[in-house]
Amino acid sequence: MRWIGPCLVTLALTFTACSDEASDAGAMKSADTGESAAGSGGKPATGGAGGNQTKAAAEGGRQAQPAANGGADLAALRASGIDKYLGAAKPSAEEPGGEGETVYRFAVEDGPRCLRGDPYSMSVRKQSEDDVMIYLQGGGSCSSAICSANLTAEPRIPASGLFNPTDESPVSSWSLVYVPYCDGSLHYGDKEHLDENPVRYHHGLRNLSAALDVAVAKFPSAKRILLAGSSAGGLGTIYASQLVRVLYPKAQLFVWNDAGLGISTPDGSRSKLTRAEWGTLDLIPKSCTECRGSPHSTPVITWNLEQDKGLKVALFSAYEDTVIADTFLMIGGPAFKQAMLDETGKVTKAQPERAKRFYIEGTQHTTASNLMRTQVNGVSIGEWLGFMLSGDARWTDTLQ
Repeated sequence: MRWIGPCLVTLALTFTACSDEASDAGAMKSADTGESAAGSGGKPATGGAGGNQTKAAAEGGRQAQPAANGGADLAALRASGIDKYLGAAKPSAEEPGGEGETVYRFAVEDGPRCLRGDPYSMSVRKQSEDDVMIYLQGGGSCSSAICSANLTAEPRIPASGLFNPTDESPVSSWSLVYVPYCDGSLHYGDKEHLDENPVRYHHGLRNLSAALDVAVAKFPSAKRILLAGSSAGGLGTIYASQLVRVLYPKAQLFVWNDAGLGISTPDGSRSKLTRAEWGTLDLIPKSCTECRGSPHSTPVITWNLEQDKGLKVALFSAYEDTVIADTFLMIGGPAFKQAMLDETGKVTKAQPERAKRFYIEGTQHTTASNLMRTQVNGVSIGEWLGFMLSGDARWTDTLQ
């Protein structure tokens, strides 16, 4: 296995372990996750309407959205068995976390555990009964090709960007279910490698299911849900959206995929390897021929939209995201850009009203901590997300 420095791995979407200066100095060459210091091209962008309008966009148009999901085929979403661990593990301990936060810990014998067997934990910040964000943390991945991932679950909620309970975030008044990442398999792995040293427990699906069980227990009647994830967490949203819909069949469901779009190597070698090692082949919809034949996960996004008529999906990336293009896929920026445009273009062409992209120039990786500085034509990613949540017509396909 190939190992990469721990500080750079921890930087990936914990937003606290390393500074932005470290990021600028080359942190993007870490694992398949990371965080850049600014907006387009790594430089602070200018313009935009500011945080107050970002929050207003998310809240002001609330009545414009339909109350029901518009029709989701729950049987199709459950056909893969993605819901098999729901209800299997209950928290073994509950304790106060940061301000307004509650931490839930799970016993390893109940199933949830991290990559090397450490206990799993997650947290909740309760603010609203109706509006809930479920956030999937990122932090690398682990396979026999490259192993660089979070090894423990840190339930502390970051204070910046999307998580900041101020006007900077379009979901500042929403409750938050924070799902740490420590399984090395994008939140949905389901396989163990006990013959290796060190061992690998890819218990992502168990961890995710346990966290979502807590979400439903705390917010049983949520009306609007934003499922968000960055890098590995963004990749995790592709399958997690199916599980969230099963648990919340009547809620308005939005997905924000922050730099985890599901692009693979052209020959499919990387996806073939990880699907086998993580035990995720069975999650690929059997009714979707393209999903099973493509090396990319983007056809699954299209399939999700087809099965769930109330789902909306927002996609973010830089064109030459160096963490994904160079470190993880090793195909280079230009090849990644072309594949990303081609494959996600199929998604937006198939579902133009419910799938939109926000793409920027440069090599940046993720933007959840930079909602106001990441901009295209004077519109920040924070404002753009607010447009989606409120049903504003300004939520459009936005390509720099």
